[in-house]
Amino acid sequence: MSVQPEVIVGSLVVAALIVFRKRLGVLNAASWLVIWGSVVLLGEHPQFTLTYAAGIVWPEAKQLFLIPHARIHFFMSGIYAILGLILLGLIARTLLKEGRRSGWYALLFAVVIGGGLDLVMGGLWYQHGSPLYFMERPLGFGWEFLYVYLVAWVAALVLSYNQYLQRHLDRMSGLTPSVTS
Repeated sequence: MSVQPEVIVGSLVVAALIVFRKRLGVLNAASWLVIWGSVVLLGEHPQFTLTYAAGIVWPEAKQLFLIPHARIHFFMSGIYAILGLILLGLIARTLLKEGRRSGWYALLFAVVIGGGLDLVMGGLWYQHGSPLYFMERPLGFGWEFLYVYLVAWVAALVLSYNQYLQRHLDRMSGLTPSVTS
């Protein structure tokens, strides 16, 4: 079994951001982990919905028959997924980077709901070849690179938690003024 080059690159970017977090600033590194995870995810879910709706790139997409009503919903879900990833990136570069509670919880929500449903529905519908599901022959391939986004986002939560928690404790003790977040 060989490791795909994109898995190595994707994982090295995550590792580099974690290793250089002090030089970059912990919250800055955490925000870039969110951006990187979004870039990885962009090449999977939004890209697939758009190419399948358009019937391009993937040979099986040409065999897929979508009624026009379903086709526009596939297409628009890809567009809205891209917009959602852009907004998550904006939240990361502003609220999370500033150590705000709302930024941390927005990322937590994306990881728990988005990542959780990705794992659950992936197990039910299409496993991307992942051994995570303990199946004799899981469907597909590519799980190694796909889940780089989840590793990056969880790393961002872990890195930023201490900063967020410290700000929260300082506010509770009266050391810093309360900031609406």
